[in-house]
Amino acid sequence: MKLKNNGVDEVFITYEATLREGNIKVFYDFHDEKLNLFDIKTDGSVDSKTETFTGNKTIYIIIESDGTCNDGSFSFVLEKSEK
Repeated sequence: MKLKNNGVDEVFITYEATLREGNIKVFYDFHDEKLNLFDIKTDGSVDSKTETFTGNKTIYIIIESDGTCNDGSFSFVLEKSEK
């Protein structure tokens, strides 16, 4: 998944995730650097946001599992930072 910063000076990613069964690691790639965003395990949930990003750049979301996962949902939204 990719999120595009279309000229907004400062943005951040808000995200939510749930997972009924399995293990997942979520990363983001910004300026060609793969950084850990969060890990989620069986019956887990997460609801948070990242630090602020600057610049007109695409941010890639990378989701990796170590096997089969069931009943998961993920939401990633790029939002403008209020100064």
